[in-house]
Amino acid sequence: MKPVELKKNVWWLANRSDSLLEVNIYLLCYPHPKGQANIIIDPGPVELLTVLQKAVRPIIGGLEEVHGVLINHQDPDVAPNAAFLQKLNPKCLVVASEDTWRLIHFLGLKASRFKAVETYKNNRAMMPGGNRLIFVPSPFCHFRGAMMYYDLASRILFSGDLFGGLSYTHDLYADEKSWEGIKTFHQLYMPSRDALKLAVSRIRNLDPPPEMIAPQHGSLIKGDLIRDFTDRMYNLDVGLDLLMAGEKKENYLGAINEILSELEEEDSSASIARGIAALNKDQSFTNILTVEKNRVTSFKVDPPVAVKTLLAHLREDGGAELESLVNLIALKTLIGRNIPIGDILPQAGGDQDLPDYFE
Repeated sequence: MKPVELKKNVWWLANRSDSLLEVNIYLLCYPHPKGQANIIIDPGPVELLTVLQKAVRPIIGGLEEVHGVLINHQDPDVAPNAAFLQKLNPKCLVVASEDTWRLIHFLGLKASRFKAVETYKNNRAMMPGGNRLIFVPSPFCHFRGAMMYYDLASRILFSGDLFGGLSYTHDLYADEKSWEGIKTFHQLYMPSRDALKLAVSRIRNLDPPPEMIAPQHGSLIKGDLIRDFTDRMYNLDVGLDLLMAGEKKENYLGAINEILSELEEEDSSASIARGIAALNKDQSFTNILTVEKNRVTSFKVDPPVAVKTLLAHLREDGGAELESLVNLIALKTLIGRNIPIGDILPQAGGDQDLPDYFE
């Protein structure tokens, strides 16, 4: 994909691939009487450096025209290109939290061209041309020093890993279906519901409220979905919360293995193996469950999400006959274990499926 201008002077860069974990990079341009300041947010990994160069060339002329870099946290998919940007433009300023700097300076960044977010008064910076930038700490989402950036002119919140998601559809903008990928990502990488509540509360307190949330992974969130997804995020069980819910997890674990066992008895062993292999085919993201010899030994996300995802992959492999068999065995097993089926199995329609003589 080509760069997309999200709002005036705000660009989405990078590209869309077949990866389950897409990387988003953003460019903010601040015109002023003497020229223009160009800022990149979360410049990404080394393998995207040439993609980044091609993306910015028609907009600002090249990466040597980047004057500043804002970094959410230190991960290898977020920060490494900052070092190359400073080599191309030795005056390029890096801005991040002090906690993040303690780790990213090992990339070879210049201490003389670093400014800690904590040094800005009231967590605000006046940008060239008069626009304001607000720094919004999101501690432990998922790093202690994680920092979101809110551009007031565009009303776009650059949220880092918070609200990032797996790319099941690879669409640039989120829709209702995007929540499953967001939920899975957070359940694996966020430490606790309390950390999410703090970050979401800070987003809700922004004035004026954001019109778009632009995360570092997955799709961008705008419109009514911002309120909807923040409400869901506020109460989402993640990380340690899920590890503490052992009894519930054991019931789901027994259910999925009971389903796999019965499918094997129906001569579907090969289909099971292919379905499990398809779970993480591109290796861009952590497996959502652990499997040994065609049996699930643990979940890393909310059990209904893991079971639903695995069943979907099993259904995809063998056509209509296998799909029907998977649904039937799963329905019987889940009901037998008193597990709600609404969030796991596809549901038939309501009255629209009734013949005319029932009207």
